[in-house]
Amino acid sequence: MQRWSLPLAGLVGVAILVSGCGTDDGANTAAAPPTTTPGTGSAASGLQGATGTTNDPVILAAVADYKTYADGQVDELIRVTKVFTDAVRAGDLQAAQAAYAPSREPWERIEPLAGLVEEIDGKVDARVDDFANEQDPNFTGWHRLELILFQENTTEGAAPFADQLDADLATLKTQFATLEIPPATVPVGASELIEEVSEGKITGEEDRYSKTDFWDFNANIEGSKAAIGYLTPALQAKDPALLAKIQTGFTDIDTTLAQFREGDGWKLYCLENDQYPSPRCTSVTVTTAQVDTMKAQLASLSESVSQAAGALGLQ
Repeated sequence: MQRWSLPLAGLVGVAILVSGCGTDDGANTAAAPPTTTPGTGSAASGLQGATGTTNDPVILAAVADYKTYADGQVDELIRVTKVFTDAVRAGDLQAAQAAYAPSREPWERIEPLAGLVEEIDGKVDARVDDFANEQDPNFTGWHRLELILFQENTTEGAAPFADQLDADLATLKTQFATLEIPPATVPVGASELIEEVSEGKITGEEDRYSKTDFWDFNANIEGSKAAIGYLTPALQAKDPALLAKIQTGFTDIDTTLAQFREGDGWKLYCLENDQYPSPRCTSVTVTTAQVDTMKAQLASLSESVSQAAGALGLQ
């Protein structure tokens, strides 16, 4: 989960409405800030300051295209999560466990934008650290289901949380359709996705019960890569050297991650001296040296991607 508290009203004044024509100047539309769900533990993020805007038609077209991509990811999110929640409701533990990680991928690709709908973010993707304990009634979403399915190794009691996850994501889809996005959110969000892996998820904290962290890592990187992909024409025109550096960074981390592929998915994320031990880890799958390599590559990539907004004149 990205712990972001994002004041939409503060962003809207410089936002363009990208749910329609991406090259339209867009009207400034006032909006009330979202309410905060108790226990989410949200904190400010880099997107809070991502208010830069532009009249550059190449950048505006990229933002509109990225919003279209993100809308498609929301549709895919609804579809794959329904596969997951249907398995939970059917009491099929094996199928539910298998569907858990794939159900999260579209969310992780667009996490910066999805996180703008703050009350939904807290409901569907908060970790237990944000609550009183594992049985806190406000602890819902994927990670409550992950706890039940993988730690408790059952589907008993999970159906209501599956129903709520479906309902919350339906709300996300409704609100996301008209979400206003400042142009700077695209490059800054791309940087935040990489930083989230390098400074948080790399510890194994996100999917601590299922050990499916590699699925989240890869989806975050894919989402960042997609954002930069849409911005490539603008970056090529304004700073081709930076673009080349970013592209090399993506290639490097993709090459490192490839060794952890297993069939159509990923190996379990089982670390040496694991901070989050799990009975699912019968052996070490990721050495400390491999973690250090990923950290270094992700830190370098994050630094490069963080310069994109400035290169585009959006800071």
